[in-house]
Amino acid sequence: MTRNTPRKIAWKKVASTERFTLHQGIADPTIFSVRWKRSDETYGSRRFSAVSTEKALAEAPVAAGLVVRDRQKEVRVVDAFNEALSQTKRGEKSLDDWNYFVMRFLGWLAKHHRDAAYWHLLNRQIVREYLATYDGKSATMRRLSLQPIRQTSGYMHREYGFVNFAERLGIGSKLAKTPCEVYIEDVTDFLDYLQKSEPRLEVGAALQGLTGLQLQEATRLTRDRVDLNRGLIEISGEVKNVYRNRVIPVAERVHGALRRAYAPQNADDPKVKTLGGHVLLSKKGCPYGKWWANYSKELAKTLREWKPRIEWKPKDLRNCLPTFAVTHGLQSEVWEQYIGHAPRSVTARHYIPRLASASLGESNALERQMELLRFHVTNHADRAVATGDTPRILNFFEPRPQESGDEFRAVVRNS
Repeated sequence: MTRNTPRKIAWKKVASTERFTLHQGIADPTIFSVRWKRSDETYGSRRFSAVSTEKALAEAPVAAGLVVRDRQKEVRVVDAFNEALSQTKRGEKSLDDWNYFVMRFLGWLAKHHRDAAYWHLLNRQIVREYLATYDGKSATMRRLSLQPIRQTSGYMHREYGFVNFAERLGIGSKLAKTPCEVYIEDVTDFLDYLQKSEPRLEVGAALQGLTGLQLQEATRLTRDRVDLNRGLIEISGEVKNVYRNRVIPVAERVHGALRRAYAPQNADDPKVKTLGGHVLLSKKGCPYGKWWANYSKELAKTLREWKPRIEWKPKDLRNCLPTFAVTHGLQSEVWEQYIGHAPRSVTARHYIPRLASASLGESNALERQMELLRFHVTNHADRAVATGDTPRILNFFEPRPQESGDEFRAVVRNS
């Protein structure tokens, strides 16, 4: 088969050496591309600008990382990590993890490769040797331990032309253990158990299980971010990413747990004071703050007391709503937005995620969004908690069982 139009050639080869080939742009002769073979038998390429072919030939080995400039020899390993970190935005927990893994690597490097104090002395073999210290660990642990090295290697390559020696290490992303399926009937049973045996923890488990909050989102929730009258909560402030900022309605079971949490706890005990305005409080009446792991331990203990054979971890409670949506055919972009996953549509990215609206338009937009979330998410959860009935996807023009046709059409019109 022949082509009707001639193939456009973007590059032409202008030089070839034992270590690299040099190509020149046809449309722009000042743009060059150097291509070379890496140590792992794959090929790399990098574009750069030069005023002439002679200048490009001199610059090509440096652009490919085959030759180290004098100024590159002055970059220490610790300085490279610090500069790469300064160009990122990380939460407190993410920052602690970064620093922990960096210090662990630096300690290992000082013990096994004392001469490799500068970034240009690091190579793929050293990284492979360090990665071997995590043999037997899960892919997630191996990936997290290498994350500072991989990100800094990429940053130094992009900004200063160093060899990106930590790319494509083939760590994988397979989970060591399949995430637990958490069913809404079991969560409701567990909440009833907490209400009787450990009422202080009920609201946290309810927010995780029936609202899809992450464990730290639940411990950080403050009373000024809760609208008890309308049954809404706002997740904002320190969150995993921008898409976790959201306002969502809560199920009736969660609404009840919030009301009980607002009641004075241990009011007769003068030693106990409620501090910080947080919804979820410790035994001493203090917010968990950065000691959220204490809440996790307390909840794990009550889980074992409730049903010793249940393998849930406290963080697994968040799996309840995704499990419920998938098993009953309700999964949709609205559910993803409710849980706090990245939205797929441009419209969803621009919805106003705050309780305090600045204008009538924002207030009306918020109400329309809450009606949509109630219709697609919380009404199904309420029905499952109250009756145990299996929900199903309704025909678009089919009224819900508990509503009249006029009420249903009003919801559709507003959404």
